[in-house]
Amino acid sequence: MSPDHVSTDGRETRPWTGAELALLARTELIRVAGARDDGTLRPFALVGHVRLGRDELVRSLNGPDGAWYRGAVRSGHGEIDVDGRRIAVAFVRDLGRAAEVDQALRDRYGDDSGVRRMTRSPARDATLRVVPLGTDG
Repeated sequence: MSPDHVSTDGRETRPWTGAELALLARTELIRVAGARDDGTLRPFALVGHVRLGRDELVRSLNGPDGAWYRGAVRSGHGEIDVDGRRIAVAFVRDLGRAAEVDQALRDRYGDDSGVRRMTRSPARDATLRVVPLGTDG
């Protein structure tokens, strides 16, 4: 079977499974961690997430300067922890759908002060698509 996609660092990615999608849908916040050069994970950060079509997206509340975001972008891969289940993922910048992501965040989380921060710069400038890595990720 051919890969769904190839990440920026050449790793094979795959589509989300039905079980993963169901878990993501019922989990309000997930933890994300980019990988270091030696393959170990940076510290996990708790973030909100939204789904647009087949894509799962996250944003850094502190924008491109956020520590977890910088680590995820630098390596291009890492892990997410969804309610105790770890999934190896690629992180891909996704800046072409800001208004759609804004609306998805409002639909999922409401319109409190945190969501208002997530729907304007600098957070808007730090949107990543989270793509599961193939089994040998």
